[in-house]
Parts: sequence; C-alpha cells; structure tokens
Amino acid sequence: MKIEIRPAFDEAVMAAELPVRKAAAKMLTLVQSITLQQLWNHQGLNFEKLHGMIEPTTGEQLYSLRVTGSARAITCLIKGPTIVLVTLHIQHDKAYRK
Repeated sequence: MKIEIRPAFDEAVMAAELPVRKAAAKMLTLVQSITLQQLWNHQGLNFEKLHGMIEPTTGEQLYSLRVTGSARAITCLIKGPTIVLVTLHIQHDKAYRK
C-alpha cells in the first residue's frame, strides 16, 4: 500500500516522545507491506471509519489508525490505494473531536 504523509502528521511525530516516534515508524512499515483488505482486517491497527468526519481540504472520509495504545493517526484513503496520514494525536480521545 502506498503512503502519503502530510506535514501536520510529520511535525506531530517529530515533536512526540521517542516511544511514539518508534511506534509510528513501525506502523508505517507495517502499512506499507499490507493490502487495503489486510488493513481493514488487521486487529492491531484498529483501522476504523470516523463517522461524520471529513478531511476539509479534499472532502475525503477520515479514518483512525492505532499507533500506540493512546496515540492515533487520522487518515484518509485516496485512489491507488493510498493511505494519507493527515494528523497524529497523542491522546486518543482528542483524535475524535471535530
């Protein structure tokens, strides 16, 4: 699967503590090596649709992807299939606020 990384995601990863940075790198490696179907079914990544949340720039549906037990990446999917990493939220509950 292809991955596109937005600047906000990259900046949040760089500002995060080392365990989160390592987990993000591990998640990226995993996502790159699987198919879209495997992404949907992967228990550890917990890829899920964020109902009612749309990426403001593109109008694409947003999804959540587990990075650590508390950190979540907000993503969208575009043709290809390509997963776009939009933002990273260290505190899982804040990831779901509009």
